[in-house]
Amino acid sequence: MKVYTDEQKRRHIYDLQVCLRRIQQENDHPQPLVPDGIFGAETAEAVRAHQRQNGLPVSGQADRATWDSIFGAYEQLTALDALPAAVRFFPAEGGVLSPGDRGAAVFVLQLLLGSGAPHFANLAPVPLTGEYDAETETAVRVMQGVFGLPPTGVADCATWDMLAGLHNALYERAPLAWALP
Repeated sequence: MKVYTDEQKRRHIYDLQVCLRRIQQENDHPQPLVPDGIFGAETAEAVRAHQRQNGLPVSGQADRATWDSIFGAYEQLTALDALPAAVRFFPAEGGVLSPGDRGAAVFVLQLLLGSGAPHFANLAPVPLTGEYDAETETAVRVMQGVFGLPPTGVADCATWDMLAGLHNALYERAPLAWALP
């Protein structure tokens, strides 16, 4: 016979409340549930509201179908909250890209330049060719100037760090520490 301890019960109720709170926040609930591990009137009402909204029998109890529905909704919402992976890329061979270079590293450089282009009036999108051509060199110079680096047109370590930081800031929705021109 398996014994379900009070502590286990509190933890499961707490987990349920965390899921319900996230769902309520998405629905702009005026006072989202505060998880406390106690299945009180507020938790029962939150369960009933979820059951009503999802066509489940309205009992206020977290049976298997209700729990699966609540957890499924929570998983969908938290997946939307997830941030894209940060870029950590630097070419291995020599560590510097310059006009005339070709290959995957140049393609990645062009992608990073392209992710910043919509945010800078003086930066045109760079074609994704995998060739370090004049357009790529010009875009590198512009970005180096924006970030106070010497505008050499050569993608060195400082340039890669700046572009990766810009990409990460834009796609992690992090506050930018600099003003966009």
